[in-house]
Amino acid sequence: MNILVIGVNGQIGRHLVQYILEDGSHRAKVLLKNMAQVAYFNEKGIESFVYNPNETIEKFVKEVHNVDALVIAEHSLDDIMTDPLAEIDHTINLLEALKDTDLNRVIHISTFETRKEEWIHFPVYFRPIMIKNYYVDQWLRLSSLDYTIIHPGELTDKKGTGYVNVVENDVNRGEISREDVAKVVFACLENQSSIRKEFKVISGKSSIFEAINSVN
Repeated sequence: MNILVIGVNGQIGRHLVQYILEDGSHRAKVLLKNMAQVAYFNEKGIESFVYNPNETIEKFVKEVHNVDALVIAEHSLDDIMTDPLAEIDHTINLLEALKDTDLNRVIHISTFETRKEEWIHFPVYFRPIMIKNYYVDQWLRLSSLDYTIIHPGELTDKKGTGYVNVVENDVNRGEISREDVAKVVFACLENQSSIRKEFKVISGKSSIFEAINSVN
């Protein structure tokens, strides 16, 4: 499987790409917003391309021609704070462009909470990314894509344990390491039972494989 990862500036995207490399049965490709990181990924033997909102959507479509799955690993909070409407529009434009490709599998790492009634309960600086995820999640739910929407708990840089708690509805807000979120994404890519599913995930006592299989 050829997997395109968007959001590799963050640690979740970096961990995911590393897991894909180590597994060896899939290939990773990354979308970058500028040339600064091209050398880093070239050294690892990972194909990359630079694409930004000012370029034609046809360039993006061409780059995903041979891609089997798309992972939106992380959104840039700086970009969202600068121009939230433009960032929402940019991401949805990329998703809409998939209709001109054979790519149908999309995994979106959202925020733990996106419901409108909950926005007011979070710090002002965090609300723009919740709002963006709300609209991206809504678009995916209404699409015909084979999506998975993942709502991780409070992200930490702790070493992953490989054990999580996954539920479709509310769960007490807890922590989860970025390593384990990346492992959850990788498990979803290899498990068709996660298609058109949405769930919350925090650290827990079930193996990631078991937890993903338990999602109804």
